[in-house]
Amino acid sequence: MRAITRPASATLPLSETLTAGLNAYPVASFPLRRRRRLFFRSLGWCVVPAFLSIRLHRLHCFKKEQMKVIEPVELFQKLCSSGAVQKGRLLGLDVGQRYVGLAVSDVANRIASPGSVLVRKKTNIDIMAKVFQKLVSQHSLVGFVVGYPFCLWGQSSVEAVQVRLFMEDLRNTGRLNGLTYTYWDENYTSKCVEALLEPLDLNPVKSKTIKDKFAAVGILQGYLDNMNRKLKSGNLARE
Repeated sequence: MRAITRPASATLPLSETLTAGLNAYPVASFPLRRRRRLFFRSLGWCVVPAFLSIRLHRLHCFKKEQMKVIEPVELFQKLCSSGAVQKGRLLGLDVGQRYVGLAVSDVANRIASPGSVLVRKKTNIDIMAKVFQKLVSQHSLVGFVVGYPFCLWGQSSVEAVQVRLFMEDLRNTGRLNGLTYTYWDENYTSKCVEALLEPLDLNPVKSKTIKDKFAAVGILQGYLDNMNRKLKSGNLARE
């Protein structure tokens, strides 16, 4: 099966090209596949393998719409300028070495609520991307707020590197093209959640999943509070 692409301009009118294409070759002596190829070539068409044309098209779209990282203020400005504050939502991510906690904002982008916890493995990044695709459709997500352990001394920690690697792997799947994400300081969010859960004496596994999802809530809520405060004071538009 082959895909056929048409050039921008033809050297002959269609009627003359048809006549030339039919009379220029002893078509009866050629195999059917070759006759088809010669006929389309006489029309000025370029015959390209279908699988190659599809891959080139996907590569072009992938480069054009690839998921990208932007500044925190820029993400919220995008929501405001598009009028999507009342209908688009944000997803908060707490990325760990083994689990990824999720939190989602409300339709007004003011309150963060806990979501689920995903198991993170090197071999299941495509499965995780499919889960994110489903969440984007269910909650009308327009962007991600990813927790990032910013260092006061300007050094990159192991945790920071693995967060960036996870987002790079997620972006390279090509399943979240068109979306944007930003990094937000996650320092002390997990510690705060641990302090709240300690008196409850929960099962270690249950405590871990709760900590991850509520750490994501802390990340997303901190971002929403900061951006809405800037929006109310008028500082958001000036930045």
